[in-house]
Amino acid sequence: MNAQLEMLNRNPKTGIAYGYISANQLDGGVVEALLYGPQAVDHTYMEAVVNMASERGFEPSGDLHTDASDAEEYLNEQMQPDEISWWGNDLPDIEEPIVTGTYEGVSYQSSWLGGALNFYIFESPVTTDKGRRASPCVPGACILDTLDGEESGYDVPAEWRADHE
Repeated sequence: MNAQLEMLNRNPKTGIAYGYISANQLDGGVVEALLYGPQAVDHTYMEAVVNMASERGFEPSGDLHTDASDAEEYLNEQMQPDEISWWGNDLPDIEEPIVTGTYEGVSYQSSWLGGALNFYIFESPVTTDKGRRASPCVPGACILDTLDGEESGYDVPAEWRADHE
């Protein structure tokens, strides 16, 4: 495999391969926490809010976090008192959101392949040397779905797994 592609999915500070795990392999409560917990940052939602506000005259600064907060405030100020619907109802349906965060010491990001929810594990207190080699879809990553391989990378805590009992 091309050495440049191998480096794509490695932590640039540690050189450890990112883990990549299917949401189906994780406990449902963990998946919910990763997507909707207080640490979860939904970049797709924030972009949609900024775009909606921009269409109504809001001028973004270029910092997504600040712009999303300011755009929500801007849209709330633009509402007329007699409007029945909340402006959020006008946002497009987001079917495959990109969510990042750090949960229980694990830095992650959602990822979608063929409509299936997966998670990159960017950094974790847990590593493995039993992952599988990734397909060309996520070159250089360590696949964590079944720990019966010989690849090394960041892993999730054992209690996160659906079959941890």
